[in-house]
Amino acid sequence: MPLQYPLLFPYGERGFQIDVPHLIVPEEGDDDGAVDPDPAPGSPSVEASSSYPSGGGDSDTNSRNRMTMQDYYRFMCHYKGDQPNPYICYGLLSSQSVVDARACIDESRLWYIIRNQDMFRSEHMQGITDAVGDGCVDGDVVGKRTIVPSSHMGGRRYFNENFHDGIAICRVHGAPDVFTTFTCNPKWPEITAALEPGQAPSDRADVVVRVYHMKLAEYLDEIKSGRAFGPIKAVLYTVEFQKRGLPHAHILVWRIGGNGEIGVENINSLISAEIPDALLDPLGYALVSEF
Repeated sequence: MPLQYPLLFPYGERGFQIDVPHLIVPEEGDDDGAVDPDPAPGSPSVEASSSYPSGGGDSDTNSRNRMTMQDYYRFMCHYKGDQPNPYICYGLLSSQSVVDARACIDESRLWYIIRNQDMFRSEHMQGITDAVGDGCVDGDVVGKRTIVPSSHMGGRRYFNENFHDGIAICRVHGAPDVFTTFTCNPKWPEITAALEPGQAPSDRADVVVRVYHMKLAEYLDEIKSGRAFGPIKAVLYTVEFQKRGLPHAHILVWRIGGNGEIGVENINSLISAEIPDALLDPLGYALVSEF
């Protein structure tokens, strides 16, 4: 990063390094401190760290005591009060550095997958059937390409499995009854309150995404509990990002008792496409007129 962004790192600060141990914060009354920073060769900490890629997933969900590349950039991108952060404080240049950091994480994960192909060589029967259906009738072809598992977000198998899950829901429950879009409002007070003077919401993708994630979870809870559209039997959604970095979700809802056919009466009972009355609903009027 310092070589790519000399304006952000004018003193050539160090970036991510392999085999940096996690700092274990001792609980009250515990005398243990950090992990041994220089373990002996062959010790469990060294052997455990060699089993995971440098761009691995969440450290709190996997048994590892070495910091991954994602752990490092998560820490570096986290807001620290009264400390200039090159990853969040310098507008578009900081945003570009975050994109490059994410690209480094993906490259590291793919490099780990390529080096450990023996772990992913076992093709399922359905995978072989799909290959034959795509025209790979030669048995030598199946299982000899570089296999990217479905756990890698953005890969072909990742999209295929999610597509199959969605089609399976439609096969069981039929056509959805409600299609709704939940967008992000950059004027949400939770976002504007976290901005530094002179910053725009597009400069703080970390704040925008976190606030949106919490509000989306709250909205999905309203749907699943039946308070929004009545009792439901299935929900399917996907999150997309607009060009300015604002996320929005497309949500499909299958209601209990719904048959995929919505009439005028049902539509009017679920949504409203008119400006609320300023006297009867002042809050709704203020929100609609402003946003």
